Amino acid sequence: MPLPAKSKIARFNPFLQENHLRLGGRLQFAPVTSEEKHPLLLDGSHHFVQLLIRHTHVRLHHLGVRIVFSELRSNYWILRGHEAIKRVIYKFLPCRLSKAPSGTQIEALLPADRVTPCIPFSTTGIDFSGPLYVRNSESLDTPYIALFTCSTTRALLIELVSDLTTDKFLMALQRFVGIRGLPHTTIPIMPPPSMLQTEN
Repeated sequence: MPLPAKSKIARFNPFLQENHLRLGGRLQFAPVTSEEKHPLLLDGSHHFVQLLIRHTHVRLHHLGVRIVFSELRSNYWILRGHEAIKRVIYKFLPCRLSKAPSGTQIEALLPADRVTPCIPFSTTGIDFSGPLYVRNSESLDTPYIALFTCSTTRALLIELVSDLTTDKFLMALQRFVGIRGLPHTTIPIMPPPSMLQTEN
């Protein structure tokens, strides 16, 4: 029985196959599978289609509308597919949270040490980085990097230390003072746990 001329699916020349409505099309002689020649014709507003879109979206690791639409098009022809996929993705909570605008906050005023002209490294921050992995002829060493940062110019001086013990840090500090002089103010970080331990 032919469809009414005003039907929204009449232009797709659909047909029934095993109680499934499939797209007609002109790919009968194309070297592709039957599902690709005649995909299932689905209504984009149906709840099953929304679940199918969500499942495909999650399976593709939350990719965008175009990728999900292309993946579904290989087996399904969804009426108003782009709009249906957009509705599902934009209402999906994990995607909404990942694309939500970040909060804005007024930054605090810079301290006087950051804005007062002075000799470089007059105010110095001390930090550590690492460990590094260095292989020598006998074993694998794990040295660290001591970072001395000028609070005014943001200049950086790097010293290599063999471990995080207090003695090695004091040696690095002595080398820094020998190069840049004794700073007026020092801003240390919380020392590593190994520096807080009492050495025997």
